[in-house]
Amino acid sequence: MELETLDFSKINLFTQNSDLKKTGIYGWTLPAHNVTLSNGKRFNTCPNAGVCGAFCYAKNGTYLFKNVRKAHMEKLELVLYHPKLWVDMMNTELSKKKYEGKHIRIHDAGDFFDIQYTLNWFKIMKDNPAIQFYAYTKEVLLFKNTLSSEIPENFVLIYSFGGKQDKFIDKENDRHSDVFYDHDKMIEAGYIDIAENDLLSAISPNKKIGLFRNNIKHFIKKMGAKNFSDYSK
Repeated sequence: MELETLDFSKINLFTQNSDLKKTGIYGWTLPAHNVTLSNGKRFNTCPNAGVCGAFCYAKNGTYLFKNVRKAHMEKLELVLYHPKLWVDMMNTELSKKKYEGKHIRIHDAGDFFDIQYTLNWFKIMKDNPAIQFYAYTKEVLLFKNTLSSEIPENFVLIYSFGGKQDKFIDKENDRHSDVFYDHDKMIEAGYIDIAENDLLSAISPNKKIGLFRNNIKHFIKKMGAKNFSDYSK
């Protein structure tokens, strides 16, 4: 049976890995980057991914487990084929008391792949004003230009270097993240280390969010002595 025809009622909408659980954050995720849907069509959940696509942690490790990939694909096909049902399901889930005053991190993998999907997220955010939402994104112009006047008050954006629109990120004024190859240089450059608490990316007064490169051997070799932002220069 194709995923687009399945009963989505049993989908676990929000998850918590060990890092997010420490700070009470709930996460929503999609499959990373280029995927094949159940109908055989190709789909890109990160249309403005750049160099980050070559270093994506969501294409490695536990993300490749069959049950994990299936769960992420079910969420994507719910969003694509049944958007109204998805919004209703999200609002029903978020009405539970355990989410009140909590933070939702959107897209442990994936991104805001089109305008309608983003507007649906805006509706969910506005319907749940007691909950805070945040997300890293490569869709800089979508939020700076196209939808700039519609961003909900309970949503924090972190523009993320490594995409096709890096040149539109203002390092001095925008809340943004960069992936560094050298931890000491990251701190020297004035970036905070959020390795122990991802929530700092959304609530810290310091808008420079530092991410130390993944400890994956072939990624380390490939990245060399460059930060993600260096690839856009």
